Parts: sequence; structure tokens; C-alpha cells
Amino acid sequence: MEVSEAFSLISRAIDTGHAAHGYLIVGDVRGNGAELVRRILLKLFPNETAQVENGSHPDIACLEPEGKARIISVEAMRGKIVGPMSLAAFSGGWKVGVILGADRLRPESANAFLKSLEEPTPQTLYLLLTDQPDGILPTIVSRSQRIDLPLPPGLLAGEAYERVATAFAAKDAVALAAVLKELKEEADDADVPLVRKAFYRTLMSFARQMMVAGKLPRHLAFRNVEAVEDAYRQSDRANMGDDMVLSFLLDRISFPPSAT
Repeated sequence: MEVSEAFSLISRAIDTGHAAHGYLIVGDVRGNGAELVRRILLKLFPNETAQVENGSHPDIACLEPEGKARIISVEAMRGKIVGPMSLAAFSGGWKVGVILGADRLRPESANAFLKSLEEPTPQTLYLLLTDQPDGILPTIVSRSQRIDLPLPPGLLAGEAYERVATAFAAKDAVALAAVLKELKEEADDADVPLVRKAFYRTLMSFARQMMVAGKLPRHLAFRNVEAVEDAYRQSDRANMGDDMVLSFLLDRISFPPSAT
């Protein structure tokens, strides 16, 4: 559904006293997902617009992935969500916990959050944003109401997708780099960053598929996701060629036994 429809749905639930304790918002975390959260916060805190907009409202707790690994640790969860959300509302009204990139919750941080989600205090709302819902633990999903917004396009398609999939499965960094080089050469200069993003989003989809399939221990599946994210960041550095970045990436990727 679109942002306006999703907002109307949640707004009516709030007005009638039937709001869910937690909403899992699947969409563009920095785009339409963030816009939906903004509208919800402005509804709940209509007289504190400036504080909502600049992120300083005392009754809104926010958490997002941190560090080089871009994860949500149990320490961050307890310090920025569980602890603050257990306190009485400063304004005497709503308290809202916002978690960006909820798919980056580690099992221990998800478990630390579960009790808050299951047994919230009155007028407490949790908004979890993700563009990778398959990476979220089922225990979190089952306790939230899911809202699906349009996801931004970004994966390769057709022959390019098949070539990348084949090279990735074969752990062939040379072939992967060759595909990326061709895609860049075929694109206008202004579109090269979009091509690079689509290429790495496609690799990320393969890493996510391994996680969802359950053929790897969860810590290895998370490590694969982190490896692709690191490679994408490294690929933007002028001193590192695509062949080197992709070679380092495949050295870090753990494949299920059936894929080796």
C-alpha cells in the first residue's frame, strides 16, 4: 500500500484505541518508510513538531545499526530502546520506539526487545522499519502488525542477473567483475552509481536467500550480509578495483555445503 493509505489505517487504529503495540513497516527505510513514521509521530505529538523533526523529542526513542558491522547490539537495544521506553512519558502521553533496519537485530538484541514488545506500558508504540523482512526473527514478526509499502527497484534482471547468479555460486570473482565492468560501460556516466548499487543489491539478495533457506548457521548468514555491505562500501573507493573488492568478498562468504 502507499504511505497515505498506510497512515490512514494506523491513524484510525490509534483514534479508536485499536492500535497494535508494534508495526513492522516494510519499505524504503530512508524513503517511504521514514515518511510514514514521520506522519505517525506528528499525529501523536502534534504540538511538538520541531522536536519531532529534529529528533530531540524526549518521548521518542530511536535506534539504528551501528559500527562497521552495521548491527543492532544487545547493549544498544537495552540502552536506547528498552531502558528509555520503560520510563514514564515526559509529556504524560505517548511513548514511541523507532528501530531502523530491524533486520539487523542480533538474536540476543531481539530477545532483549521481545518483553517490551509483548508487554508494553499504556500508550506505547513500536515502529520497526526494514527493507529486508526475511532477515527478521519470526518471534518479532509474529508480534507485530506488518505494513507493506512499495520497495524501491534495484535488482539486476534478465541475462545480467543470471550471469551474476552463476558467477556468485561458482565463487568466480573474475566473472563477477567482468559482468560489473560491462554494465558500467553500457551505462551513462550519471547512471554508473545506480548500476553499482543494483549489482551489490543483487549480491545481497543471494546472501539473504541463504539466510532464509536456513542452510547456514545464523551467525554465518549474518556474516555474509555484512561482507556484502562492506564490499559495497569498498567499491566506492578509487584505490580499489572491482576485481579486488569482489575477490575479498568471495573469500569472506560462507556457502552452504550443497553449494560447494
